[in-house]
Amino acid sequence: MVICIIALPVLAILGLFSLRYRMLAAEAFRCLFRTVQFKPCDTGLDQRIKSKFTTKLMWWPLLARGFYKYFAILSWIFVILTLVSAGFTGYGLYNYYVYGNCNGPDSSAFCIFNPVHSNQPECSVFGVTGNVSVLKVKSEGYPVRGDNDSLVVLHEFGCYSCPYTREAESVVQEILDNYPDIKFVYHDVPLELHAYSIESAKGAICAREQDKYWKYHDLLFEQENLSDDIFVDIALMLNLDIDKFQECFDGNSTSSRITQLQDSALEVGIYGTPTFVFGEDVLVGPQKYKTLKNLIEKAKED
Repeated sequence: MVICIIALPVLAILGLFSLRYRMLAAEAFRCLFRTVQFKPCDTGLDQRIKSKFTTKLMWWPLLARGFYKYFAILSWIFVILTLVSAGFTGYGLYNYYVYGNCNGPDSSAFCIFNPVHSNQPECSVFGVTGNVSVLKVKSEGYPVRGDNDSLVVLHEFGCYSCPYTREAESVVQEILDNYPDIKFVYHDVPLELHAYSIESAKGAICAREQDKYWKYHDLLFEQENLSDDIFVDIALMLNLDIDKFQECFDGNSTSSRITQLQDSALEVGIYGTPTFVFGEDVLVGPQKYKTLKNLIEKAKED
């Protein structure tokens, strides 16, 4: 009977594709059903499985005899291990659903449902890899959204042209809509490998000079395709002073600021965009809403 507990779900799945396995699944179900009624199994399925496995082990007679003799005990061990494994799998799924990590809310260990964060898709920065130094991440000089005095601070290092930064934007916006009381700092990382990345950063810098940074920032991410004219077009949509905008866009000081942004990203150790830094946590690549939400909720509790 014990082996029927394992055989039933396996045969049921295989039975979806074969009549033979459907018949065997029916036998396994009958055997299990009779057993729970304290009646002997009358299908002989368990004995056939026992004999088949024993035959496979006949190349080592001692092992075959031991398997045949202790088949019931081995079957129970196998059933227990299967149930324990299923329990841990369910626990992992629960943690992944609730905390975004199958090992629990405070764990950064490997999770089969969501491997290490650094393996998330990202845009390589300057062709380097390394470790992010959270101590070097600063807010001064960077645009802030939300509560500037909040102790709960989420930093994002992103590139307007990076497809993964653009993919992450909807989650970022959802976080900002639901947690307006946190401090969100955006660090632009202009990447020359992406078309219009430098120009996008320049446009955002110049919009900031006219106090329209965040509106310009949001509109940049809303564009499906960037082009040579889009930066001035967005400025016109926001009623910016175009002469000042164009002068800023073409100015040497703005080019110097682009270099500063790139150097700052290198100094921090950013190796992919987007990179989210929250306290001591570093998340590389687009993140699930629950992942960021759980970090924020935990920080608020602390």
